[in-house]
Amino acid sequence: MGSVASIGYGNRMGIYDRDYVRTEKRSGFGGGGGMGPAGRAPRFSAWSFNTWLIVVNFAVFAVGALFPEVGKLLFALGSFSTQRLFLLEVWRLVTFQFLHANLMHVGFNMLGLYFFGSLVEQYLGKKRYAAFYLVCGLSGGVMYMLLNLVGLMGLPLPGALTVRATTPLVGASAGVFGVIVACAYIAPNAVVQLIFPPIPMKMRTFAYGYVAFVALNLFFLRGPNQGGDAAHLGGAIAGYYFIRRPHLLRDFFDVFKNSNLPPDGRKRSVSEAEIDAILDKIQREGIHSLTPAEKKILAQNTRDRRR
Repeated sequence: MGSVASIGYGNRMGIYDRDYVRTEKRSGFGGGGGMGPAGRAPRFSAWSFNTWLIVVNFAVFAVGALFPEVGKLLFALGSFSTQRLFLLEVWRLVTFQFLHANLMHVGFNMLGLYFFGSLVEQYLGKKRYAAFYLVCGLSGGVMYMLLNLVGLMGLPLPGALTVRATTPLVGASAGVFGVIVACAYIAPNAVVQLIFPPIPMKMRTFAYGYVAFVALNLFFLRGPNQGGDAAHLGGAIAGYYFIRRPHLLRDFFDVFKNSNLPPDGRKRSVSEAEIDAILDKIQREGIHSLTPAEKKILAQNTRDRRR
């Protein structure tokens, strides 16, 4: 993540060439936009979720750095560990994603979100992107816990973490890895320019090569950041799965209601962006690749047009 210099799309037709992306209002440094009308800064309410992620992560780190006692309290209440999850402190699966060990840690993670997050948010939409990012981070925590349990039980399996159950896990890396893997699906031929080594490569090569390096380090080389690599791999797996099934993210924030339906209970209308995304998927992978939910969306759109 720290070695990425820029991302280019060349002359290929990509997500930024689509009408529904080109006409969408962008704002905030993390959302791909800049200043608003007449040079005014965009309102906070207009920021993308990706922008908010970057700002909140830096803000939490700054508070902890400026006020060490507060920082210790944040780590005590928010860091994740296998022991804490067994004590049913499930909120830590989310809060650990907003804590970082040092400036380099938070800086590289936010750099990854800055370069890759906007593309995924524009593909999924703000709400689904929020769910996607948090699910990837949560999956990283679960992977860390599972491999830690394997190590604690003394099972001779590759990837077993030989750390104590109280060893804390912090950082946004799992979510960022999920975002990078999602970019490999959305824009596989986009060009990523690396700083070190100073070479360009396709997005899918960069993303899957990065994941392969993490897996190699976790299962065979057993490097010093084995716990972090377990979380990275968990986030990458979730990113690979959910970017291909975004309909599963729709109800993530709707505990007591179905977000497929508006408040009045009527069937929700289908946006042109959803139709475009489904048609793009058919072009890439064939109609057999559609999920039952995507087929229903196409059928509903056909009925609406006939009316």
